[in-house]
Amino acid sequence: MCILCILLGIVFVFPSEGVKLGKVTLDFPTVSDFFAVNNPNLEKEKELESDLKELFKESTPISEIDSAIIQQRLDSLHRYRKSIQITDAAKPAIHRFFDALDNANNRIVRIMHYGDSQIEADRITSYFRGELQNKFGGFGVGLFPVIDVAPKMSVNISYSENWKRYSGFGQKEPEVKHNKYGAMLSFCRFAPIPSGNIITDTTYYHGWIKINKPKASHGKTRSYQQLKIFLSNSHASVNYVVLADNTVIKNGIIDANTPFGVITTSFDKTPEEITISFDGKDSPNILGISLEGKTGAVVDNIPLRGSSGTVFSQLDHTSLANMFANLSPDMIILEFGGNVMPYIKDEAGAKEYGNWFKSQINFLKRLNPKAAFIVIGPGDMSVKDKTEYVTYPNLEFVRDALKDAALANNCLFWDMYEVMGGKNSMNTWVNAVPPLAAPDYIHFSPLGAKKIGEEFYKNIIQMYQQYKGVKPTQAEPKKPVSELPKQAENAK
Repeated sequence: MCILCILLGIVFVFPSEGVKLGKVTLDFPTVSDFFAVNNPNLEKEKELESDLKELFKESTPISEIDSAIIQQRLDSLHRYRKSIQITDAAKPAIHRFFDALDNANNRIVRIMHYGDSQIEADRITSYFRGELQNKFGGFGVGLFPVIDVAPKMSVNISYSENWKRYSGFGQKEPEVKHNKYGAMLSFCRFAPIPSGNIITDTTYYHGWIKINKPKASHGKTRSYQQLKIFLSNSHASVNYVVLADNTVIKNGIIDANTPFGVITTSFDKTPEEITISFDGKDSPNILGISLEGKTGAVVDNIPLRGSSGTVFSQLDHTSLANMFANLSPDMIILEFGGNVMPYIKDEAGAKEYGNWFKSQINFLKRLNPKAAFIVIGPGDMSVKDKTEYVTYPNLEFVRDALKDAALANNCLFWDMYEVMGGKNSMNTWVNAVPPLAAPDYIHFSPLGAKKIGEEFYKNIIQMYQQYKGVKPTQAEPKKPVSELPKQAENAK
């Protein structure tokens, strides 16, 4: 404790320009470095820092009482930075979301979780979905594509071999001459894309999809009362048939020149197997499929591998608007930042990325004016420096840029980097027993993703309870993420 006090005291008296000893300059973190504040609206953070600075006046000796207060203030600051951060201007949107949850027995409450590869295979989302559905009701996995880059544990799907996926970000297929990818930023089809607007070929194409009950997912994901197929269709009419346990429950024709359409089918009992068949001279573009209940929480997992989260505004606005209008999300979660890390060279580059991200937030908010938005910053990511793995040098700049973009645009912000433990915390997650992160020092293991999902859900429910004026539930305390390094050190 004495060493901590001495070091903290040095922070407040050491010159910001350093101390020169001949040709060598000694540097020490400044007050602004140590207590970095990135948004003037965070009054709580400023208050905590102000209290700490008052204790470190140069003429005031540090007593044991002061030392205890310092530690208490530091703990408060760390706890605050691990919580979901919000400005007053963002409160109406999150309060609407909480009101929607209170009425979830009468309506669908939809949460769309966008992210990079960190959320692939339904990681993080699956735990959050499961807990929301347990508390507020709801069924099913929500949205998924015919072909996913990484299969979800909560979806059991197979399809005919002629299906192909087309992505609206990254390296696009040259035969796609439009940007009508919908809210999942991809579409799938079973027939080749025609070279012109008129189909002269007489070939008929057939494609099928089979969906079976998942076996490895959360309980309520395995039940659903509705199937929805989101699509567009351009060149020729296509016949479709939907079977539930080998019984036809819906069939019809998808007309040509359908810019956006939804096939909706309801079940009295969750089928063991659903089969969807299409026949025609062309294939519709399947923008997504959803399995959901008729009420309660629906949480979509939409991973965009390799994306920085800055592609939304580059897609066809009408296609996006139509699908968002039908889905009517109550909350949109944007979890990005990891994919830009190797390319950000300095703070200026991070701020430029933050400005791009800010434009995406504004664009999505225009399409979804009633939704609450939460931005999740990147977790710790490591790069090898000689023999050690260390945090990417500009990760905190990227985190700060996303935080500023979120809070300045009336969004909430959750700092996954701080939740993990901050700088160089990835080492402890990788070396934990069992491992909480993969050997690439970037991605979570399934257990690590579950822990992140637990922390995120806990923060959301705490905010909900505060809004409702309900005393937080006294559940069995779980081991805080901040204590994981102790576990990991013992495992080495």
